[in-house]
Amino acid sequence: MNKLRLILAILIVSTLSLHAQSIDKSQLKEKVQSKLNEIYGNAQAAGVTFAYSLPDGSTEAVSAGWANKESQEEMKPLSRMLGGSTGKVFYSVVAMQLIEEGKLGLDTKISIYLKDKPWFARLPNAQSLTIRNLMRHSTGIPRYVFAEAFQTDITKDADKVWAPEELVGYVLDEKPLFEAGKSFAYSDTNYIVLCMIIEEVTGNDLYKEVEKRVLKKAGLKYVSPQNKRKYKGLAQGYNGENDPFFPGKALDEKGKSRYNLQFEWAGGGLVINSHDLAKLGKLVYEGKMFNPALLEEFFDGRDAGRLGGKWGLGVHIRDTPANGRTFGHSGFMPGYITNMIYFEQDKFSICYQVNSSTPEARSIMRDLPELANMIREEIK
Repeated sequence: MNKLRLILAILIVSTLSLHAQSIDKSQLKEKVQSKLNEIYGNAQAAGVTFAYSLPDGSTEAVSAGWANKESQEEMKPLSRMLGGSTGKVFYSVVAMQLIEEGKLGLDTKISIYLKDKPWFARLPNAQSLTIRNLMRHSTGIPRYVFAEAFQTDITKDADKVWAPEELVGYVLDEKPLFEAGKSFAYSDTNYIVLCMIIEEVTGNDLYKEVEKRVLKKAGLKYVSPQNKRKYKGLAQGYNGENDPFFPGKALDEKGKSRYNLQFEWAGGGLVINSHDLAKLGKLVYEGKMFNPALLEEFFDGRDAGRLGGKWGLGVHIRDTPANGRTFGHSGFMPGYITNMIYFEQDKFSICYQVNSSTPEARSIMRDLPELANMIREEIK
């Protein structure tokens, strides 16, 4: 039986290799670049990057527009932006590896890990919550970033270092949105609590666990912890002037963030580029970042409400008529929008980032998936 499995595995790899060789990758990249230029030309975004990871795992990136309009710095294929909530993809991988190792249990009450914390009993639904609830956004815990007090406090000190307990503090004693496990409400607070547990279980800093378990394992080179205000290769972000959170440009004239980026922590908390996120998406959703036997649990989603589709253990799942089932995650930070999608039936992933979040610039997000159709036609 083991010999048969080995033969089948070799045949599958050989088939993928032969198929990959039949694709003119240079020509494909030229087509993708040309189409991206066309889409960008009809948009009002400052700049855009687009990456794709093909069935054989080879990953390419292209770009258009400006990384900085004022200095006329062109957007580069490997330019970096703030990834927003796509950071949760990384943390869900860490959690799944810990589940694989028996250090976390999906249906274990989180009180086992946090009961001695003086604030824990004040967390909405505290005694009912499980790791699964946190990862699947079925806790009923509100979002700390929407708390009025947080909106005021975040603007006071751009260099303040926020402790996770402080972030959670903005929702303590709040009424739960619903009974734990009974509905869905996307909340960054869920991943703040999840990653506090990860640090408790591993005895290690969250970002060190991400580096060891995700970046090194996947071979990612362009990801940095979002714990300071200046980064090499970070594109300027352009937010709406009337945005109530952080209007205008994300960076000052010296390339330093005008506000504190560290506050996001496990709600997102990574500086990244499209190339690495496209590469990671394919690896994660094909079961190469943790035991593939856990994919069934990982993709066991619940109705994601107004977001559409279902939400699994850190993954947005959609069934589409034309493209079959897709997995992925999107992210937002003022001035930056990110979206990563994996196409299950065609076994390739894409990721695109835009350094504009104005209402006018968002229109480009509707057209960028056209590039996935082009790639699909080329690899068939």
